[in-house]
Amino acid sequence: MRIFATIILAAFLTLTVKAECTFESFAVGEDYSIGNMLEWITSSEIDNQEFVIEKSENGLDYSEIGKVEGAGTSSEDKTYRFMDLDAQKGRTYYRIKQLDFDGEYSYSQTVIVNKETDNNFMIASINTSLESETIELTIDAFKELTITYAIKDLKGDLLQENETTLSADLNNLVFDLSSYPKGVYRLYIQSGEEVETISIRKTGSKEEEKAPVAKK
Repeated sequence: MRIFATIILAAFLTLTVKAECTFESFAVGEDYSIGNMLEWITSSEIDNQEFVIEKSENGLDYSEIGKVEGAGTSSEDKTYRFMDLDAQKGRTYYRIKQLDFDGEYSYSQTVIVNKETDNNFMIASINTSLESETIELTIDAFKELTITYAIKDLKGDLLQENETTLSADLNNLVFDLSSYPKGVYRLYIQSGEEVETISIRKTGSKEEEKAPVAKK
């Protein structure tokens, strides 16, 4: 099987092995606040089953972290992306294994992404209840850590602040808004340099309710 591809990743050179997958010249894997984004483009594919994303912390020992389905056989440009949500601060090595339907495969050369931001937790879900005037967050922590959380109004006045320890798993936190008047508030969750900001609109009726928005 042959793929003639342009891979948008840092430091790739041409490499052809077994499946004769050709990777050529490129841009960069990007450091996002929520993880490392890898992107690549193929110009043609023949019997391409999938791409297997492999990761290493030392550049020697690799493990599979995900898969992206291939296009099978195609003569059109195809863009692929993969977000490593578990990427930690510092240097991470990636390579892509391209796998044919017949089991043949080839590897890209290695790309290095130097992540400058921490990525120890993320907001997995947000639930609000107007009846109880609470907001419930589910936080996915990638390791045990202590977070500080604060609620402020739009003027920046601090209304509530506390800290808690999260386990390396899904954690549920409930915030009581019953003592606050209608309006927009911001919830800040911080661990070290990593900060999540959630905008909350407290209203008096379901018709006025709007979903909160989380961002880093």
